[in-house]
Amino acid sequence: MSISKKQLEQSLQGKSYVDLKDLVQLIEENFGFSVTLQRKDEQSKFTEEQKIKMAPVIFKDQAVLSQLQKAQKDRKDGISTYSDSDEEFAKLLQEVQNAAHTYSE
Repeated sequence: MSISKKQLEQSLQGKSYVDLKDLVQLIEENFGFSVTLQRKDEQSKFTEEQKIKMAPVIFKDQAVLSQLQKAQKDRKDGISTYSDSDEEFAKLLQEVQNAAHTYSE
C-alpha cells in the first residue's frame, strides 16, 4: 500500500504544518484502516472486545494450557518462570481456569 506524493500533498492541502489528526485521517481514508494512537511509553491494553474475541481461541489451545500447567509444576518445584509473585501467578491460573471453564461450555 502506498500513496503518491501528489496524493499526499492534495490530502494535506498545502499545509505548512501537519497535525497528527491529519495523518490519521489520511491513513483511514486512503488505506481503509481504523487508526488509534497510543504513546510508546504507555502499556498496551486490549479492549474488552479484543479480549472477548481472543479468550476462546487462547483457552481452547492445548499448547497454551500445557504451557501454563508446566509453569505451575515448575513453580511447585521452585522454578519461577512467569513471575516472582506467587499471588500474581495464582491469580493468572485462577483466571485461566475460570476462562477455560467459561469457554468450554
